[in-house]
Amino acid sequence: MFSIRRVLLGLALVVGAPGLLLAQFPVPTQHVTEDTEPAQIHELVSRYCRLDYEGARLDSQAWPKFEPIVWWKSNPAYTQIDVVARYSVDIPPESTKGKYVVTVHYRLLGVYDLTTGYLRELQVSNQNVDFLVSLENLEWRIADAENTSPHLSRAAMLKWLDQQINTTQDNAAKLRLQDALKQLQAQSGSPFAK
Repeated sequence: MFSIRRVLLGLALVVGAPGLLLAQFPVPTQHVTEDTEPAQIHELVSRYCRLDYEGARLDSQAWPKFEPIVWWKSNPAYTQIDVVARYSVDIPPESTKGKYVVTVHYRLLGVYDLTTGYLRELQVSNQNVDFLVSLENLEWRIADAENTSPHLSRAAMLKWLDQQINTTQDNAAKLRLQDALKQLQAQSGSPFAK
């Protein structure tokens, strides 16, 4: 009886140990196919747009959130901030030589120029931005965008303006920021506002 337990215990170890060992290492469970690529590309660009919309491009501490989804190594320089009510990401068409072009449609509320201030859109204005997504070393990332200005929601822009007003020492800059804050507060953030 005692030896049967040993044999069963030994058998359990021989059969179970490889399974326990393999559980310690990640095993890829998804196969990339041409059928899933457009959905993956759409999700990648959507993640970038969501982070940008929430104001992460203006937060130097948030850049690590972008690193796994873009090929560039640092936040692109910008001279203006586009304030948007909403955005939508197209499903990309067929891949061309391992690359996709994904169009993002923004409903533009206005533009804040870092040197001249805020300019409100007076009528419905749509802005289309193409993102180039490429495959390198079996990994998809955004390689380029035709407009690298941050695209913030109204709420994120109001928060950023308030922070800048509280920290800037330059009187002219403070006046531009206060004017932008006043204009944006008076402006409807609805994507359907005229």
